[in-house]
Amino acid sequence: MTDSIFDGFERALLDLCPLERLREQEQPEAAAALWAQIDALGYTDALISEACDGAGLSLTTVFELLFTAGKAGLSQPLGETAMARALLADAGYENDNACVALAKAREGGEGIVCNDVPGAMLAERVLVQWQGEWLLLDRADAQVTPGAYRRRASASLHWRSAQPARFRFQRPEVDAEALCNALHAAAMAGAMERVLELAVEYANDRRQFGRPISQFQAVQQELAVLAEQAASAALAARMGCVGSGYLPDRLLAATAKLRACEAATRVAAIGHAVLGAIGITEEHPLGLYTARLHEWRMAPGSEVRCAQVLGQAVLAAPQSSLFDFVRTHLAPGEVA
Repeated sequence: MTDSIFDGFERALLDLCPLERLREQEQPEAAAALWAQIDALGYTDALISEACDGAGLSLTTVFELLFTAGKAGLSQPLGETAMARALLADAGYENDNACVALAKAREGGEGIVCNDVPGAMLAERVLVQWQGEWLLLDRADAQVTPGAYRRRASASLHWRSAQPARFRFQRPEVDAEALCNALHAAAMAGAMERVLELAVEYANDRRQFGRPISQFQAVQQELAVLAEQAASAALAARMGCVGSGYLPDRLLAATAKLRACEAATRVAAIGHAVLGAIGITEEHPLGLYTARLHEWRMAPGSEVRCAQVLGQAVLAAPQSSLFDFVRTHLAPGEVA
């Protein structure tokens, strides 16, 4: 049953997000029209509990949707919206079908400052964790600084105060950084799978010295490394989403994001090496995917931050060896 659900979602995204139109769909009017069609499919309510009229799926199950959205090149923050809606529904907020980005405010900033929020320019609202509480804020009320990698889609945001918040609630046990780590790792794994497909397709079509370049040993080696990195990132991202509910484990999410970030640098470099100059043109989608990979790498919950989280946990653990820590803290448990 779940396979048929995911297949339907992938088919719908292929129709709604053709590769040749991905850049156009970051324009405001096109993005709004696309989101209305995406939201109408119903998958954005997947994590909302059945008691709140949602599907009540676990994050483990929804991993496939996050992976598929990343692979399709969907610009809007679908995973963040699904997670935000689940949190808001549990807090008693009525769903208004808005596209919602997810962020953690910078500590010690003047006002509410959220740096490098993926998809923020395409979201109507932002669910922000700030000073021990969660705030639902309108993106239009924020001072916006366009993102470095996707200036039309992502941004850093600054609100002067929490006064304009539409809704606020307490969930101190939920960490926005862990949520973003799990969601971004899954989307990055999907994007890397698409980069692999683009590279293999080009290598099979491009001919040099009378034969496809995919038959040259040097190219085959590079494609093998690319496939290895993409597969390891997908496995780690799936592990980061393991659980019986919709909230990820903080350490597993950090592990997944760290592996995805490490793989993304190799995948992006090899993808562009195989395609050469055509890969950086506006007409080819490769540059769009690699830009998103680098954007997710630099978003809060970066590889440096994930390494710090894991390192601090290792030092604080009572076990005597790193192996014991991995065995007891980083081995996904059984899924209910």
